[in-house]
Amino acid sequence: MVKRPKISVIIPIYNVEDYLSRCLESVINQTLFDIEIIGVNDGTKDNSVEIMRKYMALDSRIQLVEKENGGLSSARNAGLAVATGDMILFLDSDDYLVLNACERIYEERLNHGADIIVFGSTPFPEVPEPDPWVVWALTCRDVYYPEFHPDALFKEPSGNPFAWNRAFSREFLVRNHLKFSEEVLFGEDLVFIFQAAPLARGIQFISDKLHYYQCFRQGSLMNKYSGENERKLCQHVRNMRIITDFWYKKGFLKKWNRDYTHWFIHFIGSDLVVDRPTNSKQLIDEVIEIMDDYQMNNGRLKIKALQMFCKVFG
Repeated sequence: MVKRPKISVIIPIYNVEDYLSRCLESVINQTLFDIEIIGVNDGTKDNSVEIMRKYMALDSRIQLVEKENGGLSSARNAGLAVATGDMILFLDSDDYLVLNACERIYEERLNHGADIIVFGSTPFPEVPEPDPWVVWALTCRDVYYPEFHPDALFKEPSGNPFAWNRAFSREFLVRNHLKFSEEVLFGEDLVFIFQAAPLARGIQFISDKLHYYQCFRQGSLMNKYSGENERKLCQHVRNMRIITDFWYKKGFLKKWNRDYTHWFIHFIGSDLVVDRPTNSKQLIDEVIEIMDDYQMNNGRLKIKALQMFCKVFG
């Protein structure tokens, strides 16, 4: 019988030569040795591959997957296709892990056998100061959900929207045919989590901060979209249709309609009210269309949604 590693760490690589060594050092020096490290070259144009090959010569646990540029979701899926570990950890190459991260994750895997384990993260650098919402969203408390409950998505601070502050059972991902949506260019983590979480047999949150999140980097996808409200919000609305369609087809929307609709209104409405994009009218029409298409237009919630959206024009 072939012995599988306890954890597979998947690291997409694209033009991150300034950060990759720090990331890899944090993984190869984990206190849990029984891991595999999968770097995915997503068509990088800098010296990142040379850095990877240097570390591969030093550590046999590292492998490199080569592919044409296809974006973050494509790279993660390529890594997932070759991963063999019991648990899957998606680590962005400009972030890094606390040295006992994998050990703590696997300890908690043994405690409950949860399909998803969520842990805390520390945003950096301190200047510019991280957004208070990011700090809040990366904070965990110790709680276990033996089966899916909407609170695991909507009430826990770290319930969404990041994929890199949680580990997933590989068997769970394979059994449910879960992959990242490659047509989603921004907000792919949110889509993935909303598809994975309601299918999980156990979601465990642990308060340990096991990860460091680089919340500001010039040239990053997050930074690129931060100044392009119209494009960002258009993608958010497209993502909400993808998520709502998935929940509708799986029967989750019928079961947890009120919780989901409340979150849906707050998520989209807050974007529109805060960012005030020039295409607000178009986005509102598309949001209302989604609500109508999937029978989300129930009573007070529909009125609350319309009232919030109307503030955009106030």
